[in-house]
Amino acid sequence: MLSVRSSLLILLSILLLGCSSKYLTTAKETTIYTNHTHPSSSLYYLAQEDIAAHYPKSGFYPLEDNRDAFLARIALIEHAKHTLDLQYFIFAKDETSIAIVQRLLQAADRGVKIRVLIDDLLEKDNDKVIASLAKHPNIEIKLFNPTHFRKVLGWVQLAFNFKTLGRRMHNKLLIADNSAVILGGRNIENIYFEVDKERNFIDNDILAFGPLSAEASNSFETYWHSDISVTIEELAQGQNLYSLPQLQHQIDTLTNKYATSHYIQQVLQRDFATAIERHQLKLIFADAKLYYDIPSKIIASEEETNTHLSEHLIPIINSAKKSIIIINPYFMPNPQMLTWMQKLLDKGVRITVITNSLASNDAIEVYAAYSPYQKKLLEMGVKLYELAPFSFSKTYKQQTYRNGKIPRSSLHSKTMIIDDAITIIGSANLDPRSIKLNTEVVAVIYSKEMAAVQTKIFKEMSSPENAFTLTLEKNTTPEPQVTSLPRDEKEVVWISKQNNTTVKYRNNDANASFLRRLMANISRFFPLEKYI
Repeated sequence: MLSVRSSLLILLSILLLGCSSKYLTTAKETTIYTNHTHPSSSLYYLAQEDIAAHYPKSGFYPLEDNRDAFLARIALIEHAKHTLDLQYFIFAKDETSIAIVQRLLQAADRGVKIRVLIDDLLEKDNDKVIASLAKHPNIEIKLFNPTHFRKVLGWVQLAFNFKTLGRRMHNKLLIADNSAVILGGRNIENIYFEVDKERNFIDNDILAFGPLSAEASNSFETYWHSDISVTIEELAQGQNLYSLPQLQHQIDTLTNKYATSHYIQQVLQRDFATAIERHQLKLIFADAKLYYDIPSKIIASEEETNTHLSEHLIPIINSAKKSIIIINPYFMPNPQMLTWMQKLLDKGVRITVITNSLASNDAIEVYAAYSPYQKKLLEMGVKLYELAPFSFSKTYKQQTYRNGKIPRSSLHSKTMIIDDAITIIGSANLDPRSIKLNTEVVAVIYSKEMAAVQTKIFKEMSSPENAFTLTLEKNTTPEPQVTSLPRDEKEVVWISKQNNTTVKYRNNDANASFLRRLMANISRFFPLEKYI
């Protein structure tokens, strides 16, 4: 009989031998698909104006409201006639996800061809349900970058080879009929659509019709046909699957419980719902371009930047002449970024950033990596805001389905506004993980009207009622007892407005809880900036 020590050594050897997933080691060079040269006009009838008449411009509808973003996804699925392609990092098992799956099954039943591509990191426990859905003749499902030992040892294996298995597909797209596309920061989960009672992500998407849809279709095809995308049938071999009628019954039972809920009623009362129903969506028409990381980015060296979308974005950002507004939840500056910002500031470009506060951040380790740069950024002249956990509480109080409960807000929107004329929106964060490790997708929209809409969103988000304004003030802390210890002349101060009263916090990360401050301080001891 093997000893425990011998067994562990054998297990470790297996993990080390197989820690680089077979799907990565056998992956060939990525083929870039460009077969979608023109969009379909299939869904143009939903708009107020003739979309085709504006070609080659695309038509855009901003989806800054979470409830509109949920209904937009439902609407595209329900109106699709030919194809639906969905690409997401997270596709959860909760109310909004089940509602979307129900509509997908209904679309498949009426003959729509459906393809779903999901990153494998958080889906490995859902194989049975996913594979059962894929039994439908009109539904295909693939998972991106799965590991060898997904069920039992997936997380262990990930730890052994974080360099490749820790690189994930973070893209978010929903494309209907190669005619309309939704892209932005939202995954498919309650917290992105104001359903969760405890937490809410402040996020941003766009709904686009026209040429950008064809570009999104090419992006999806490139990922779908990559060797790193693996069919659920291969991953779920030998599982005892549900029959489609069984699955349909389970989904309908769950969905019927909230089909008449107060949440759904409020969604249907929105202006967006009325416009969709009457086929009167008022669009912003603009030139636009879609950029995405090549799937092989996750197996390439970090220095091989030819696979990175950042190579396309950097010249656009560096062309700024007046202003840059950055809205990003995971903002992690480094010395290189500070140098880049200083060059822009030196030529007169105003830089404004809003990110999460420690109290609102769902990734404390990210805040821990960002916070040491706060003072330097302010000294450089960068305007800095942090979303407060109590932001938009007045809006939540008006939502009757919450029964008075106010969720904790977190920022999740990824938007950049350049010179009041260019909007960059998509899935990419401003951290090393998005830039060098994960794959992302963004749209660049050349429109003063769209930039004005996004600037208005930013102004509401950064208002004193919703965010902390960071500033530098004279240090009021006592002189250190040990005289050799340095003492900064100025300290970072957080200012907000609560109950119509201006509130100021010093040296405590905007009154975050003791536990959050402790976890952030501990995180600073670990050199994780490259991986978070």
